[in-house]
Amino acid sequence: MPPRKKPASDVDADAPAPRRSTRTRAPSADPVPTPVTTTITKPASKAKPASKAKPASKAKPASKAKPASKAKPGSKAGTKRARADLSDLSEEEEEEPAKKMVKVIKRGAAPVDPTSDLVGTHQVLEMNGEVWDAMLNQTDIGKNANKFYVIQLLHPAGNNSSCWLFTRWGRVGENGQNSKKGPFPSGQAINEFKKTFKSKSSTNWEDRHGMVAKKGKYTWLERSFEEDEEKNEPADDGGASGSGKPKSMAIPESTLEPEIQAVTRLIFNQSFVNAALSEMNYDANKLPLGKMSKNTILNGFSALKALSEVINDPSGAVAQQHGGFAAACTELTNQYYSVIPHVFGRNVPPVINDQVRLKKELDLVDALGDMQVAQTVLNESSVPKGEDGNPVNPLDSQFRSLQLSSMSVVDQMSDEMATLKAYVSDSHGATHGMKINIEHAYRVARDAETVAFNEAGHNNLEDGQRLLLWHGSRATNFAGILRQGLRIAPPEAPVSGWMFGRGAYFADIVSKSANYCHTHLSNRHGLLLLCEVAAKPVYEQLNANYNADEDCKKAGKMSTQGLGQWQPGEWQDAGQALSNDSLVGVHMPKGASQRRSDKQYSLLYNEASSFSCYFILCFDTQYLIKLRYMLLFKS
Repeated sequence: MPPRKKPASDVDADAPAPRRSTRTRAPSADPVPTPVTTTITKPASKAKPASKAKPASKAKPASKAKPASKAKPGSKAGTKRARADLSDLSEEEEEEPAKKMVKVIKRGAAPVDPTSDLVGTHQVLEMNGEVWDAMLNQTDIGKNANKFYVIQLLHPAGNNSSCWLFTRWGRVGENGQNSKKGPFPSGQAINEFKKTFKSKSSTNWEDRHGMVAKKGKYTWLERSFEEDEEKNEPADDGGASGSGKPKSMAIPESTLEPEIQAVTRLIFNQSFVNAALSEMNYDANKLPLGKMSKNTILNGFSALKALSEVINDPSGAVAQQHGGFAAACTELTNQYYSVIPHVFGRNVPPVINDQVRLKKELDLVDALGDMQVAQTVLNESSVPKGEDGNPVNPLDSQFRSLQLSSMSVVDQMSDEMATLKAYVSDSHGATHGMKINIEHAYRVARDAETVAFNEAGHNNLEDGQRLLLWHGSRATNFAGILRQGLRIAPPEAPVSGWMFGRGAYFADIVSKSANYCHTHLSNRHGLLLLCEVAAKPVYEQLNANYNADEDCKKAGKMSTQGLGQWQPGEWQDAGQALSNDSLVGVHMPKGASQRRSDKQYSLLYNEASSFSCYFILCFDTQYLIKLRYMLLFKS
């Protein structure tokens, strides 16, 4: 978190905004002829910092949040003020730190806002092929503004003839204030929704897809409203009709081996997901991972790509187009934070104006797609059911969601495990202080990778052209990695955020890859992959080259290799060393790394960036890579 700075507004950064008597009692949910308007300010209290992640083995399920309390009656002045459409300025002045909300009950495509006091009785309107729900976001660093605006049409469950127009606004990371207008007949409510949307975004509702944010206005955040499993409706208890009590279910024992249970708990751990998002300042309350659309991620990459062009060429055309380097960085940072919501408390959002900040944000956007897979599975029912309708152990259900072709445990006493541990100890960088203690190792396979790899002819490469290399990532990314395979950043992403351009990165030094595991966020535990990579012939580089992906393609090479001072002294056949016939012809390092001094190396260790650009018709790493082993370690 950056140092606290004095905000541009007159409101003190540490003190909540003055509370005013602007509350009115919420009107009845029943339709009435005369529309009314209410504004409700939720009780203020500073949001608690994220707690430290607990060990996977001891992680407890999150407790259910209490429903939002009803608004207390207030003065008539509040009602008069609420009838006026609140300006953005007044929204900022009225913001107060408040507790975060976690309870969401979903009927239909979108969940009802938990502060609406209508969670138990209403649902979001779905009409004319639209889900009448919108999340808007706006960041303006110059004004210390980092705010959201929610718009929903809510109707009684089972009766969509009339709707409330519900809105909520405030600073990102806080509950803010809300207002209800209506009820209106559905047709009129839709018009009111469109009018509100346009007043906040200066864009017609029909033109929201692909909209370009206008200065001083909100940006629409695209979310996915695909159907998912209902998990909040109480099940019949099998007793008296209408009892409404949830049916108790006996959760069966897991059928997984203990070692596979351990890695499943590590991958699907809500505390670790929350810790990773918190460290990167991402606000999952405003844009939940399970509802994030692909376009949102691409928009995030596009905003960072524009920033990259300015940072790489401070006096270039893009910078001048925005009024110079400083103004360009500020404006483009505003655009990025507007599409990828961040929580900065009351601090001024930091400007992204150097490679360090740019790389941090690239890591965030790159990780969101993988963490989304884990979050989607975690959002499912706590007691899933199998095809036969009987309850299934949650760990078993989570593991099956990875859709692996096979995963087996490597015997701790086998020569195979001894060779894997030797690869770890021999390839540990002398300058890396991280300890890597292997607890379990697994053989993993994804049939889709094997088929693509073989169809591309890589299984017939000469001995030594395929290498067994390390890849490290956050434990929270592994649900996406194991289910979808390693992926490269899309064309919308900037190339300067990676040392050798866009690609999947590997190393022959284990500690080089382990540093990307961020084990401090997952109870000192991490996961490493050993991948079979069709790497040779390589495009050798002694220094960073942001355009190496294109240069590698032009040179007709399979991958880019960043040569480091420390390199494997000898290579061996992985199939023979690991007693694994499927790896015969694949090479892996043998013995300790050695220091080279025959060239002017700027890198300490070798780093390979594997690209599929060698193949003209495909840009997906599945053609070059096969996952082979996964190692669970403690640092």
